[in-house]
Amino acid sequence: MFQLSTLALRLGARWLKRLLFVSFSLHLSAGMAFSSSDLENALVLPRAQARTALASAYFQAGLPAFAMEEVDQALILLPRYAPALLIKALLLQQQNKPDMAQKYFIQAFDSAPEDPQIKLFWAVFECKNKRFNSAFEKFQQSLNHSMGHGQGQVNWIWGQCLIQNQQFEAANLRMTEALAQLPSLISEALELVELKIQLGKLSDAEKILEILIDSPSVSAQSVWLAFQLAERQNQAVKKNHWGKMLGLHFSNSAQWRAYQDRVSHD
Repeated sequence: MFQLSTLALRLGARWLKRLLFVSFSLHLSAGMAFSSSDLENALVLPRAQARTALASAYFQAGLPAFAMEEVDQALILLPRYAPALLIKALLLQQQNKPDMAQKYFIQAFDSAPEDPQIKLFWAVFECKNKRFNSAFEKFQQSLNHSMGHGQGQVNWIWGQCLIQNQQFEAANLRMTEALAQLPSLISEALELVELKIQLGKLSDAEKILEILIDSPSVSAQSVWLAFQLAERQNQAVKKNHWGKMLGLHFSNSAQWRAYQDRVSHD
């Protein structure tokens, strides 16, 4: 019923999209080094920050040419400004220029070695290029410098990288921990539910689905998955409940039509 190989391929295609929505830490890192005087930096820093913020907005809006122009202007002002170097790396990654992207990831890290976001984005880059040991090392370093919700973010994406490397049990542990650290991840929890079902952890999957269905992120897919899980466990009452919910709230969905077809053949 559920194939993790398909899930892994789907996750791989989403890496760049995910990057566009993870918030940038557009701040001047305390560990950042400069080649010119502090006074000169103080004068140009606000302009570099403004250019970098604009570059980030263009990047997330899907306008890479404008983003590149703004980030290059920021780097003319401050060549070692870590947030600008990071966005430059991501833009080059998007352009399928991995060698150049790697160069800018390294420069960004050298300018702000304790910035967890740089390590997180760099880890994703390494995972996409199947350099898993390097990716896991960078995820760990990002986690070490993250706090609160940031740790949940790192663990969740780390778990997806583990899926890419077919380390499914380890991925389950990471993503389960992430959901506990960052409950808002319930909106993306179908990925974890599918993983748990594939691993045979049906009770855990059922608990997450119930929370998801009771949240604003409920969807036809989540209710349909709950129906399939109840069917798999021979839970007739729950099957009937989820079927009614599909018809009541998602009567125009493909899942409702699939449910009607399933019932007609029973």
